[in-house]
Amino acid sequence: MDCWNFMRCGENTYENCPAYPNKGRECWKVTGTKCDHGKIEKASIAEKIDHCRSCGYYSDYAQKY
Repeated sequence: MDCWNFMRCGENTYENCPAYPNKGRECWKVTGTKCDHGKIEKASIAEKIDHCRSCGYYSDYAQKY
């Protein structure tokens, strides 16, 4: 499952996300993702670390990839 499906993002949000279309299953590895339906954009890996660790998608899927 891609992150935008899990998070139920709108088409405008996921189409403007740098994880779309090829990194939707590894969004935690991509900077500038449009997290929380486009409300949060993490510009650096350092900013993403804490945010991703608290994300349901990350906790459910990160271990699989």
